[in-house]
Amino acid sequence: MTGFDTITCLSDLGTADESVGVVHSIVRQAAPHAAVIDLCHEIDPGDTRTAALMLARSVPHLAPGVVLASVGRRLDRPAIAVSVGDGQSMLVGPDNGMLAAAVATVGGADIAVCIEVADCGDPQSVLHPARDVLAPAAGLLAAGAPIEALGAPIDPSLLLPSLVAVPRVEDDGSVTAEVLSVTRWGTVQLNVDRETLAALGDLLVMEWTAGASASQPAAANSQSVRLAPAGSTDTGSLALCDDPFGLLELTIAGGSAAHLGFAVGTEVRLRPTA
Repeated sequence: MTGFDTITCLSDLGTADESVGVVHSIVRQAAPHAAVIDLCHEIDPGDTRTAALMLARSVPHLAPGVVLASVGRRLDRPAIAVSVGDGQSMLVGPDNGMLAAAVATVGGADIAVCIEVADCGDPQSVLHPARDVLAPAAGLLAAGAPIEALGAPIDPSLLLPSLVAVPRVEDDGSVTAEVLSVTRWGTVQLNVDRETLAALGDLLVMEWTAGASASQPAAANSQSVRLAPAGSTDTGSLALCDDPFGLLELTIAGGSAAHLGFAVGTEVRLRPTA
């Protein structure tokens, strides 16, 4: 085993303090030859579902190497390492639903082990999993340590499933989708693809309830929206267009759809106009 020359990091640590820099330093001490790539450190604290989605979308495009994924303040679930692609890459993180979708995206696991942390007792007593468990494990793998050296093997089929939302086709034929993210460009990414909406036609009614706030109660909303032709981006109106990941996003050409009040997790019902 010759190790890996790339370590890709994903976390909810943020960049306002030293945490990410400390993680970088730990993996560099173990594997000074390896480049460290920051995929994202701005996931909302503890948001394993967003982390799972981001990781699953990204892994087909990542350089072979070690992926260090850390979401959550404590190790409420065991820390694990997973080999994929006949050993071409290793994923390291807590078994909290964050890794399973990414593992499935690249064809499943070869080997998985439960990372054993020396001298820490109960894993939940670890106060900084990224620093104290995951970064040292990722560094060892990048330096060439075999995955089996990190701990006892576990059945990869028992990884906690990723809770990535899927759309629902209702009894009346309408489709209930969910907002996955609101991008910095003002597009609203949904968890539904073009094929799922094909039977509804090109002109749809979109219904949703905007979340309540301290100053305003929740409100029902309804808006007409076009299913734009495949490959179209310049719609000139509120439309559902293809996003880079094979799903659909709500967009307005030259503008932002963020003003409509969508939040991550908002359910959106789509039905024909007639």
